[in-house]
Amino acid sequence: MHKSTGVDWRKPAYVAGAIFVLYLAADLKFGPGGSFLVAAAFIFASVGLAWWWYFSFAGRVRRGWPLLAKAIGLWQQDPIKRINEEFSYAWPVISRIKREPNGYSVRVLLLPGQTPDNIADHTEGIAHTWRVFRVDASSPSRGVVLLRAWVSDPLDKPFGPAAMGMPGLPGVRDREPVKAPAPARYDSVALGRCDDGSPWVLRLHGTHVMVAGVTGAGKGSILWGVTRGLLPAARAGLVELWALDPKRMELSYGRALFQRYSSDAAEMVEMLEDAVREMSARAHRFAGKVRKHEPSADCPFVVVMVDELAFLTAYQPDRDLRKRADAAIATLTSQGRSVGFCVLGALQDPRKEVMNLRNLFPDRIALRLDEPAQVDMVLGLGARDRGATADLISPIPDVGAGVGYVKRETHPEPVRVRAAYVSDSDIDAMVRDYTLGGAA
Repeated sequence: MHKSTGVDWRKPAYVAGAIFVLYLAADLKFGPGGSFLVAAAFIFASVGLAWWWYFSFAGRVRRGWPLLAKAIGLWQQDPIKRINEEFSYAWPVISRIKREPNGYSVRVLLLPGQTPDNIADHTEGIAHTWRVFRVDASSPSRGVVLLRAWVSDPLDKPFGPAAMGMPGLPGVRDREPVKAPAPARYDSVALGRCDDGSPWVLRLHGTHVMVAGVTGAGKGSILWGVTRGLLPAARAGLVELWALDPKRMELSYGRALFQRYSSDAAEMVEMLEDAVREMSARAHRFAGKVRKHEPSADCPFVVVMVDELAFLTAYQPDRDLRKRADAAIATLTSQGRSVGFCVLGALQDPRKEVMNLRNLFPDRIALRLDEPAQVDMVLGLGARDRGATADLISPIPDVGAGVGYVKRETHPEPVRVRAAYVSDSDIDAMVRDYTLGGAA
């Protein structure tokens, strides 16, 4: 006969026995008053425990864990110790439930033979059972799974650059006051928040970045966030911003901020080839002398931003221009990192026939996408199974614009982020106060 050991009554029996002994001892030593206090304390403790067990998150999770573990296939049959003994089932033990910002962490001890994937594959079902926004699974050590339950979405509301503490630009009028001027950093920019509340800092120097998302997903927030973050360094002559704007509707709004700007197909290809020539000249000059590029006024860090990369690599009707663009982008992304070139490309369709160079972009950002398969195209095989559900991001602009998942070269797990919204008035302020010149 199979017996489910859903509740172990031995511990409550031990506790009740200890309380009864304490009650008798108090009655013998202090009389009826002492025994009354012990009884009252026991009653209050019982009521508090009952409330916790039925109404708190930790109580609900522990109470329902045996049935949930059975539903997702985590039960195992215990060995039979004697022939005439009934056997039972065992399931992973919840060793700790801890309150965290915006949710809880649940530490689960696996049974022999189980792997973290046995639980991680069911995080969506666990989230529905626990009635929380999302559940993430990780394995901090062998035999342990840490389930991070998010009670609410920490990224459900849009915010501006100053509102989340991003370094500001002195002189640029923002919706909220900026506490301190931004340092002239060139290697990375603060773009927004991660869903654990920490700043989302995007590395640029020494890498290339691809941003994929459907129309309205918030690609402009990434492009303008990078522009805003690099302006102090560009003003100091350490960075050059080159903008390729096939759609003529996004980067053209602040074209005076870029050292080089073009929306013409032939000119954009020439800009890419100019970047390749400059990259080759630097490599020849640095060979045998320098291992790491350090920006300077005569050798700045060049960030080439392309608003719609697929127009140059797939949709360009001129076959010759398409081939030249493809070759230039491939050369830049394969050789440009070490000599101070970064390609930041945005596109709507990540399919290989549209963009066959995506593996040359070490850092990738998946904003809202149309299909689940596209998530793995952008972030790598298995990214969606590890929680990067970019296809489920809300199409409502106030809720989902700028929300996405990031794959970083040094971090295997996708990270959920939201970019700060850079408004038209922010761009106007940047153009007014930080015009760099060099663009018609």
